[in-house]
Amino acid sequence: MAVHIKKLNIESFRGIRGLSLENLNLVNIIAGDNNSGKTSVLEALMFLRDPKDFNNILRIARMRDMGLRFNSTSLYDDFINLFPRSNNIMEILIKGICKGEETNVRLSGEQKTVLLAPEELFQNYNAAARKERIRQYSNGMEAISFTGNLLYSFAEREDVEPIMFHPHSKTTGREVGKHTPLNAVYLSPVEHMRGNIFGKIVSNDQYKEICINVLRLFDPQISDLLYLKNEMTGQTVEYIKHETLGNMPISTYGDGIKKVLSLANGIVQAENGVLMIDELETAIHAKYYDNIFRFMIKACKQFQVQLFITTHSIEAIDKLLATQEYDSQEDDDDIAVITFKKEPNNAQILSRTLSGRRVYTNRDEFGFEVRL
Repeated sequence: MAVHIKKLNIESFRGIRGLSLENLNLVNIIAGDNNSGKTSVLEALMFLRDPKDFNNILRIARMRDMGLRFNSTSLYDDFINLFPRSNNIMEILIKGICKGEETNVRLSGEQKTVLLAPEELFQNYNAAARKERIRQYSNGMEAISFTGNLLYSFAEREDVEPIMFHPHSKTTGREVGKHTPLNAVYLSPVEHMRGNIFGKIVSNDQYKEICINVLRLFDPQISDLLYLKNEMTGQTVEYIKHETLGNMPISTYGDGIKKVLSLANGIVQAENGVLMIDELETAIHAKYYDNIFRFMIKACKQFQVQLFITTHSIEAIDKLLATQEYDSQEDDDDIAVITFKKEPNNAQILSRTLSGRRVYTNRDEFGFEVRL
């Protein structure tokens, strides 16, 4: 494993102001109460994936909607909610040391009422509807719009891009960058329910065999992972080969198996980059923590992946620390435990970073305070 992100400073983003995370490690466990900013930190890390790409920011704005069948808010509303509400200045400012380079992202601006031409208002409509709407609103229409600048710097490159984004902005067909400065993958708590969780696992025979061995913790008769075509729909479907039941669609299995496959696929996707797992313990029974977490750490080392994990579970933290075998080692420590605490009636989020070894050796002293 490699430490791709060594430091993160969140000057202003969502509900966070002036939060500094230093001494980041290969495995970073982020613990704390609900609404203490854990998911926001994962989103802030995603800004470092491609600082110059406004599309990346729009994808971050939608991260919390991943897995939801229906979105209750518009993309524009999700975008505006990225900005802190504690003052009148609309600014996101995130800094970090990424791939050994100082990386800064600053998005600032204001909301204005602007007059939009009909071509801008209805660009997301189909051709027939767009033509009719343009005819009806030939003089344009007023709309709220964010107007500002995206300033970024990384690898000794600095630039600024003017940004104008409104509820009618075209989002479909926007080119998504394929070669980003940082390979970063985010797994939501419901990622395993979204389907397509085999991904790159089946293309790597050696890694697939390792994954199958982990799945056998749940069912010893699982023997293979397959893609098979549905004869009626023609679509490719994910199957698990079972020694007794035959080929079974992944949809027939429980969330635990799906979660493990989702984690395994995420590790391969994040090769030589960063994997962020929100609420690691979701859908995994505590009795499987030890074997699954050891598998994760081993696989991340194989694929050079730096891990950022949020959790509410003290049991999960204990089992992650147990992967390090601190009793027999003195020098190596691959884990940092980052605790967030939000002061009552205070927007400020306090953080504490401890080495995994210190938490492990002082477990009785820290107790549940590790995650508060």
